[in-house]
Amino acid sequence: MSVVDLDLYRRLVDASSDGVALVDALHPERPVVYVNPAFEKLTGYPASELIGRNLRFLQADDVEQDAKTRLREALKINEPCRVLLRNYRKDGSLFWNELSVSPLLDATGKVSHFVGHHRDAGERLKSDPRHARDSLSGAHQPTTIAVRDDRLTGLFTLPYLEELLKRDWAIAQREQRSIAIFSVDIDALDLYNSTFGRAAGDSTIRRVSHCVSGCLRRATDVTARIDGGSLMAFAPGIDSQKALGLGNLMADRVREMRIHHPKSIVLRYISVSVGVSAMIPGTDHSPALLLEKAQQQLQKAKKSGRNQAA
Repeated sequence: MSVVDLDLYRRLVDASSDGVALVDALHPERPVVYVNPAFEKLTGYPASELIGRNLRFLQADDVEQDAKTRLREALKINEPCRVLLRNYRKDGSLFWNELSVSPLLDATGKVSHFVGHHRDAGERLKSDPRHARDSLSGAHQPTTIAVRDDRLTGLFTLPYLEELLKRDWAIAQREQRSIAIFSVDIDALDLYNSTFGRAAGDSTIRRVSHCVSGCLRRATDVTARIDGGSLMAFAPGIDSQKALGLGNLMADRVREMRIHHPKSIVLRYISVSVGVSAMIPGTDHSPALLLEKAQQQLQKAKKSGRNQAA
């Protein structure tokens, strides 16, 4: 590639709306060697604080993620992959990082770098603005705003849950009633998959997802699968005390299924950790604030031993 071509390519990447990071595949730590301005904006970190570091630090203490295992396995065999990770910006705020990684070859055909395209999954565009207006006004539930159903579990998807949450948030704010968020993770799912295989892991995700959603039986309650063994749910009209009780019920019901997990670091059966957050929405509050608090509570539940709600 000529110097002119390289300069044009660099300007093209710099202008991309997606965050782009280039990683050295030959170095054992796989440090970042380049990030574009969109990646700096996405993470809140300037390039000077990213170059030379492994991007795993963006996961902070939230290291137990099934997607992380899938990413590591793909990089090990130099295959492209696409995952959804919980990452944290410099200010500590959570964002769902939709990451697509591809290997780059040098002149000898050897993988020299990995290029990652990073996008905030919470900013996915909705397909039809007319349906968006109708759904937020309460005219009807959205049908084409976002993909409704998760193919693995039959639960809702995160974009669809977010649309429903916007609508119910406005109602709760107007009526001054509480709304609760539940952030659920299957404990040690990566170890379960490495022991029994991906098909068994998918079957367990389905069973756990239906068990968790079964604890929220009202028509206004919504449960979605985010990625891997991560679930999100919300329930209008539930205060903090009742929400914590529901979170512990989820953990109890999953444990009672007694799905054998001999390598679990928690107990010998599949378990879940649940983060719970509830509030009466104020004028200066947003759904993102409640979602972030639920994620913080999830990390608290994990650090307290997992297999519980916090």
